[in-house]
Amino acid sequence: MIRALRDGDWMHGERLRAYGLGYLLVALVAIGSALPMIAGWQDVPPADIDYLSFHAASALAQANEAASVWNRDLHAAAQTALQGQPGRYYAFFYPPMYLLILLPVALLPLLWGLVAWVTVTGAACWVALRGWGGFDRPMLALLVALSPAAVLNLLHGQNGFLTTALLAAAGLWIDRRPALAGLALASLAFKPQLGLLVVPVLIATRRWAVLGWAMVAGVAWVAATLAVFGPGAWWAFLARLPDAGEAVATGALDMWKLQSVLAMGATLGVPRGISGALQAMVAVGVVALAVWTLRGRPSGRAEAAMIAAGAPLVTPFVLSYDLVILLIPTAWLLAEAKRGGFRPWEKSGIAFAWLVPLLSFITGAWLEVSVGAPAAGVLLSLVVRRLRNAPRSAA
Repeated sequence: MIRALRDGDWMHGERLRAYGLGYLLVALVAIGSALPMIAGWQDVPPADIDYLSFHAASALAQANEAASVWNRDLHAAAQTALQGQPGRYYAFFYPPMYLLILLPVALLPLLWGLVAWVTVTGAACWVALRGWGGFDRPMLALLVALSPAAVLNLLHGQNGFLTTALLAAAGLWIDRRPALAGLALASLAFKPQLGLLVVPVLIATRRWAVLGWAMVAGVAWVAATLAVFGPGAWWAFLARLPDAGEAVATGALDMWKLQSVLAMGATLGVPRGISGALQAMVAVGVVALAVWTLRGRPSGRAEAAMIAAGAPLVTPFVLSYDLVILLIPTAWLLAEAKRGGFRPWEKSGIAFAWLVPLLSFITGAWLEVSVGAPAAGVLLSLVVRRLRNAPRSAA
């Protein structure tokens, strides 16, 4: 059993197709069963998912009320107006640059805006990942497009596709197009908790041009938001920001929905203080490991793979749909294996990390336990091992 997991003999082309077809059938059934709720065909408001927050924010901004986006009562009223009846409230803690990205979505009706959002961001994600060369087989492409993390992101109408597209594109551009890479990394700042490794890695790898362009792009983003929304949006955002941490501390956001080291410890019964200390230790360790491993500047793709694998480990605030970002180190590992063969434990590790978002949803919904953090840990260890030139497996 252990040997089979180590060498990956259990997974070959025929089994990949068989397992993949079985999973794809289940994924399509899950998506199909959720459509009536999203479309409002049942006794619930239409689009009663996270995307409702984005559409309401866009509608307020188009009505020249951008600062109201970070006012809970006004934002909730905008969501109610969109649905036609009160529903669950979805908060908005993002910075004004994200509101600028969302601005066009409210030009469409609610459901068509949702379709456009997931379609455009999903297409951008796929185009960026395809450039990595790891998902060349048709079945692999389907398993990426309908991976558990991707399905969860789709059903939430969330932004996991966008964050993955930006970081994957940056990895493709770092070596040859530093200006575009800097723009992509600066744009990732709309979700800063997933970019905590970016600056340490850019400094460790001496990517001064990329870092410089990222700073320029960041200033441009701020200038653009000031020009479009005015300074009031930034003041409203900063005033609302502490509420994000309070939502976790007070239990307004169920801890099992987070997929971090902190959440895993807390939902397994570890005292919150110890879980927080463990989270901090892991975060510091991952930053140090990334800096040490990448100091030789291996390649832009390897650096982006390291950032993506480590991102869910350094922040306490990461959700299941954010784990779409783990498709980046998966793509890098598969591309490397395509050139030189799989190394021990890689097939099993990649399969495990791919499956964990689904497991996290099941254990969370049934047991209120978070199990997402190990997926990032496994991929990070596999990336680090490859960068340290571990011997290849005969398999």
